[in-house]
Amino acid sequence: MREELGFDELLDDGGLIARLLGRTAAGRKRELLYGPDLPVVLLVGGPGMGKGRLLRCVRDRFGPRVPVAYLDCALSDCREQAEQRPGSRSDVTEALRLIALQYGDWAGDGGKIAVPRLYAGLAAVAASDRLAHVAPLVDEVGRLESLLPPKSFWRGVLMGAANNYLGFLGGLVTTPLAGPFINALLDGLFARLSPEGRSALTEGYGDYPGAGGNPQAGLRSLGGDFQQGGEARRIAEGFLFRALRQDVDAAYSSVRGRLSRVGRPALLLDHADNSLGRRLLKPALEDRERGHHDRLVVFATARREDGGRFLHRAGGPAAETARWEPFTGALPDWSRPPGGVPDHAPLWRGVLLVRMPVLTRDQQKAELSRLRGGQEQPDTAVRLRIHSGVHRLSGGRPLFVTRLGEAAAALRFPAPEDCTDWTLLDARVPAGDDDEGRRVADRPVADVLIDELVACQRPEELPPEHRAHWLDLLTHLSVAHDVECAQTLMRAVQEGRDDQLSAYLIADLMEDSGWPRCPRHFIGDLGLRRLLTRRLHLLRPGGAAWHTDHALLQGHYRDLGNDHPDPLFRTAGAHRTHHLLASDGADLVTRYLAGTFLTRPLTDWCDELLSIADAALIGVADDRYAHALGEIHVHGDTRRRLIDRLLHAVWLTEDRTQPLDETVPGALRGPLRGLSEELARIADEAVRDQGPEGADVARAAEGAALLVRKAREWGDRAEDKQPLQRCGCTEHIGFG
Repeated sequence: MREELGFDELLDDGGLIARLLGRTAAGRKRELLYGPDLPVVLLVGGPGMGKGRLLRCVRDRFGPRVPVAYLDCALSDCREQAEQRPGSRSDVTEALRLIALQYGDWAGDGGKIAVPRLYAGLAAVAASDRLAHVAPLVDEVGRLESLLPPKSFWRGVLMGAANNYLGFLGGLVTTPLAGPFINALLDGLFARLSPEGRSALTEGYGDYPGAGGNPQAGLRSLGGDFQQGGEARRIAEGFLFRALRQDVDAAYSSVRGRLSRVGRPALLLDHADNSLGRRLLKPALEDRERGHHDRLVVFATARREDGGRFLHRAGGPAAETARWEPFTGALPDWSRPPGGVPDHAPLWRGVLLVRMPVLTRDQQKAELSRLRGGQEQPDTAVRLRIHSGVHRLSGGRPLFVTRLGEAAAALRFPAPEDCTDWTLLDARVPAGDDDEGRRVADRPVADVLIDELVACQRPEELPPEHRAHWLDLLTHLSVAHDVECAQTLMRAVQEGRDDQLSAYLIADLMEDSGWPRCPRHFIGDLGLRRLLTRRLHLLRPGGAAWHTDHALLQGHYRDLGNDHPDPLFRTAGAHRTHHLLASDGADLVTRYLAGTFLTRPLTDWCDELLSIADAALIGVADDRYAHALGEIHVHGDTRRRLIDRLLHAVWLTEDRTQPLDETVPGALRGPLRGLSEELARIADEAVRDQGPEGADVARAAEGAALLVRKAREWGDRAEDKQPLQRCGCTEHIGFG
């Protein structure tokens, strides 16, 4: 995958990133955007949208021009390092150390960025473990010296005090002495500090709660709060991050920095909506709300469209968060909303949400052509079907487009009518090397995408006991609609387990993972639903798991009774019949629709028909076109044959596993007009029997007129390549 795919506007010389950093990727100066109060730029979008890829582009392209530090908050490195010394480290202190090391390695204009304030704070934390002997604490302080340049005054100060104290104790240390050690460490530090050094520490730690302007007391309190844990530790960690930002600011505001440094430094936090990322972002946002401004440009990623629940107090107005989408033709005009009350203002006030761009149709076609390279191009009809299939399945998600393009480039092209979504998902991604250089055999692209989008991106709050079967649960839920339908499946699938996940919690976890919701489908993303549908059908031989799940739901809605109200399908009978169509074919469904044609209000009957026909066809021969065109004989009267044709035409239109043939709009209009004529004849017969004012006459005449209108509306929507029923997860995609 090209790293910059879809990011042209964001990365170009006049784009948001160059204006925030004040430098282009080529090193030219740009007028700074915003300041001195800067927003945290939160890149939002679900799995496969390229958030982490964009951060890597910023690091690689702008990193040689301005100081850039990158941290993936989802990796376990910081947590594992912290667990080695839980009394003197946390995942936040380890993250800050890694960030500081990257600034210390900066070799561009102005040179390395020293972090004496952070160094002193981390040393106080390292020396505060009351359960450790002094020698290990001295080693822990010594570990921090790598944060400072070799000839820095600060580099030897704390270690000198620590070694003197260790020598004084000699062989007398037989019990924990952390309290005296931190006192001696700080006494030795402040005895040797220059006025400039004392001023630097006073700026940061003199403001620590209870310090009263005394930085030594502030550092001692910081170490004690870190040991206390809970909210006290959170405050200590927040001050350490403030100290790092003050160090970075000092590197720019010094006389040497003003002469040699250009632009702004950047901090890139991938997966910042995870626990570690939230613990870094929250104190920074709170500081800026209180007026502690700094010049660090923070780019962070989050999967939810609102940036994550931690930004919004319970019931808070998430819609008020500043939002911007690339390709709108102008840069965002951000400023902090007026009227905030420090310590009570919601965090979203300091955030600019940048929605990750989906690939346009032209960008998708260009990427597919690039992936094919010099290989023989397919004929036009096949190429158009591949393009439309990729568009339908991907919805413009860059990872989806690239993986499908890689698989399609290796396809031996079938006839156009065989190039369905299932054909694309079965195509194999060629063998290659993974990120760690290991050889990976070719696999169906659907399996590759499932791994990348679901298996490798489990929700952070998913209970550990459910991690092993998370993918299986989602696979079964690919046939569910509302939460009641999903919960029925979950009870059956998890039967016998002591710990069960409810569909209500799963829906919440899916939203936190960045997957969209759809009122009509539990799995609200069409591409993901197709991946899981295919997996469900292959889960057991002969599609047994697929048929079992549909049979289970048929039984549930049969027990409720055909006329029981249903929020999506109008009646439980229609909901049952939908699962019957998906699993057992159309014959019994045609019988059901023929039986309710004259007993239901026709508006309701048409709505039920659309809901019933929104079913996947997988694992069997597709004869829907032949049925829709009346080429297959169906037993029964004219009405039943017309309903069979209409059902199959609607099924083709709503299934969306293949582009629509140009015959489909006519196949929709014909049966609807035929049924309208049926009703007109019924109205005529009622006139003869009841007279022109009879109730049956009015009902049949209104129905005949309604079906004529539906023939026009549905046919027109099919010609415009739009679904017949509005649906949040498919309407914007069309058929291609």
